[in-house]
Amino acid sequence: MNALTLQNVTKSYNSKDTPAVNNISFDCHNSEVVALIGSSGSGKTTLLRIIAGLEAPDYGEVILNDNILNSRTVFVTPEKRDCGLVFQDYALFPNKTVQQNITFGKGAMDNSTWVNELIDMTGITELKQRFPHELSGGQQQRVALVRALATRPSLLLLDEPLSHLDPELKESVRTELLKLFNTTKTTVVFVSHDIADATAMADRLVVINKGEAEQIGTANEIYRNPKNKNVARLFGKTIFIPIELIPDAPYSFTEKESHQKIIPVRPHQWEVINNSTKGSPTFNGKVKSVTNQGTHKEVAFETNQLNFTLHLPNNQSVQAGEKLSIAYNAEL
Repeated sequence: MNALTLQNVTKSYNSKDTPAVNNISFDCHNSEVVALIGSSGSGKTTLLRIIAGLEAPDYGEVILNDNILNSRTVFVTPEKRDCGLVFQDYALFPNKTVQQNITFGKGAMDNSTWVNELIDMTGITELKQRFPHELSGGQQQRVALVRALATRPSLLLLDEPLSHLDPELKESVRTELLKLFNTTKTTVVFVSHDIADATAMADRLVVINKGEAEQIGTANEIYRNPKNKNVARLFGKTIFIPIELIPDAPYSFTEKESHQKIIPVRPHQWEVINNSTKGSPTFNGKVKSVTNQGTHKEVAFETNQLNFTLHLPNNQSVQAGEKLSIAYNAEL
């Protein structure tokens, strides 16, 4: 069953401008975690604000648990939506203690047993009498999450939940968040520009670019079968090879501008072969440089047709100036 449905949601701030959100539709199932992923200015935060009721779409529908929140004739105000919202800056009341922040509002007071369970779950019991300025970023985030979940909302909305955290803290916080979502069986939509955060936490991704949903699917589906260059690049360095050079490749897409069929290839999807090896077409070329990256060797490679970077295992003997034959392996 779908907890959240968006149908053709569109929002412009100026009729002459490209829409900030353009005709976006997707569903979010019960207890599913969905990431809105894209670069800054792509429209993902505007879309989250529309779902929360902080922005009104020009047209389109937002439906939560079969209740219409937005349509041509309906606009449900934010406080009447069954949503919990955690802002990027957490928006804690600076003059209130952790306990007071969490229990602010009638809904939280009516669910005191649930609130205490959340406090225990997130490990902030010892922080209840502290003020926000006395907390670390990770502790403030936990408080904001408990406050957002205190009323048992049908939907939790998070704006860049990990952006303020130090890199070394991110992995542990991601694990904590997933445990909390799974334990509370919460349906979650969160915004992120970080593909590592999105793939680690979300069941599905909605890739947004220039206000449009370019692709929707699991991280693995999108990684293996990106629909265009922008989507492919979300996952890191990508080489785009004309399909004529690797006609047996299992996946390709048609580039919008040139109408050319191309294959997205990751730097690690190459292997060194003997000239006598049969199979995928061989690329013969010369090594321009070799850089040891610790986990692999980064090799600048030059052929008559293309120049690109490939990643080879550390145990692969390779030197600058050496001639190599390589082949694409989609299974890598």
